[in-house]
Amino acid sequence: MDKMIACHDCDLLLARPSVPEGYFAHCPRCGSTLISARRNSIERTLALAIAGLILFVPANLYPLLSLEALGLRQSETIFSSAMSLYADGLWLVSLLILLFAIIVPLTKLLLLGYVSASLCARRLWRGTAMAMRSYQHLDEWGMLEVYLLGIVVSVVKLVDVASVEPGLGIYSLVGLILITVLSSTMLDRDLFWRRIGERYPNPLPDASGEKHPICCHDCRLLCPPQMEGQHCPRCHGRLHARTPHSLTWSWSLLLTGAFLLIPANLLPIMTVRTLGRGEPSTIIDGIVELTHHGLFWIALVVLVASIIVPVGKLVGMLILLLTVQLGWTTNLRQKMLMYRFVEWVGRWSMLDIFVVGILVALVQLGNLTHIIGNHGATAFAAVVISTMLAAQKFDTRLIWDRHLRRPETTA
Repeated sequence: MDKMIACHDCDLLLARPSVPEGYFAHCPRCGSTLISARRNSIERTLALAIAGLILFVPANLYPLLSLEALGLRQSETIFSSAMSLYADGLWLVSLLILLFAIIVPLTKLLLLGYVSASLCARRLWRGTAMAMRSYQHLDEWGMLEVYLLGIVVSVVKLVDVASVEPGLGIYSLVGLILITVLSSTMLDRDLFWRRIGERYPNPLPDASGEKHPICCHDCRLLCPPQMEGQHCPRCHGRLHARTPHSLTWSWSLLLTGAFLLIPANLLPIMTVRTLGRGEPSTIIDGIVELTHHGLFWIALVVLVASIIVPVGKLVGMLILLLTVQLGWTTNLRQKMLMYRFVEWVGRWSMLDIFVVGILVALVQLGNLTHIIGNHGATAFAAVVISTMLAAQKFDTRLIWDRHLRRPETTA
């Protein structure tokens, strides 16, 4: 069983390579990373998870920024940015900020610490496999680095009209982000799953035979084809040769995102009121305002994250879906690169949502000036979520099925 490995992205069956520590093994067909061998991965991820949990407390308790204008002072934390939007009636956007900037990052650290500690202790604690599965599913939904970029954009917007000072929390947040990125980089998923599998009392099923085995989409365990629809003996995820109704889900979510992109760009996302007067502004208005103030690089960042990336994701996913539906078999490796980019870049579109939350929390100076969140932010957040889910639901192995003329499965 342990002598074979299947590519997670194209389902190519290979002999398991011997990978020295510090090196990678890539799929020869689609270029996906099969194994990322890290030195002392278990011990290092445990240490990083503990350090991250320690920094998480000051990063959320202490102010990230403080704004002062005409003797009035206001501070901002991640929690206050979410609550400010909730007070403006944007409960969905408020919930997303809480999830992506507080709950998910904390949960990831707890799960990674639990799994690493279990493996370090040489004992399989209860729920270790489930914790590892959950960590993988949550991996791209932690968006602290996007929130930090939102802080930078907010400071640039405010620096000419008020005094903006960094709080103690910002230093902890930067350290927390570095540790989070390092922990994800140092994680040897293949090693973790093999260690988890070794500790099960029942032997793993034999995947040998003439038929192509099922590769578990969560832990990559090879299982016999007759286990279709059953639970993986290692991670307990549901086994399917291909993700059920993958194309249906991806098409539905993609069309939803395309439809919502119209109100997301036409409706105002926030209103700036000064001395009782003010006009709502859309995403495009914000980009134009930054350009007028000579902040071309920041305007370019917002333009890319808020308009080019969402539209690019829609176009990219459309090409991938049509590739499967119409049976296109050219440039498949390049299309896999496009899919990985679409999957990675999707989260950065949350930049505008975080900027709105930060500005609404920070600029609350009574009748002098204050900022109100508007419902365009809700539509834009829905675009980001629907396109990210469309990419997640898309099973890239379907592209290669058409290329290899394999029998079609439920998609």
